[in-house]
Amino acid sequence: MKQVSNEDKLFYFERNFVTLDGLWMLEIEKEIGWDRALKIDVAVWTKLLKIIIRRIKNYLKIKTDTLQDLIEIITFRWSIEGWKYQIENISNSEVIINITECPYKSSMDRNPERQNKIPIICKHMCEPFYKDAFKDFNPKIKLERKKSMGNGDNICEFHFFSKE
Repeated sequence: MKQVSNEDKLFYFERNFVTLDGLWMLEIEKEIGWDRALKIDVAVWTKLLKIIIRRIKNYLKIKTDTLQDLIEIITFRWSIEGWKYQIENISNSEVIINITECPYKSSMDRNPERQNKIPIICKHMCEPFYKDAFKDFNPKIKLERKKSMGNGDNICEFHFFSKE
């Protein structure tokens, strides 16, 4: 059996995770059409993101569900996936994260046939599954999204409020 390092594993999964997601969507869309494919993809990502958040929370040994905990969890994920972002900690109950580069949008930008889908995916997929996953993490944390690169803005804004 060939021995592989953690670096080898990281290379493999990092290079293939987003590709798998994109290929899955293209193939399911061919089989059942765009609207149904999007509905299924949203359902899968809604469930997956909740699982990812729980696993990262356990991995980081986070015991509570505060806004600061959620920020630590999602920025951990985004950093691993290659997102570029800036955090503005306004207070313990309010945080703004501005995304300047999203790997999913970047991969669609590279494919001229998918560019017209970017606004739809941002509005009907990204926004709902994040809101649902964050609500699952802590229903007192609210998310506002006023800016989205997929809809022509230069950033995606994640504006969090906690009612605790």
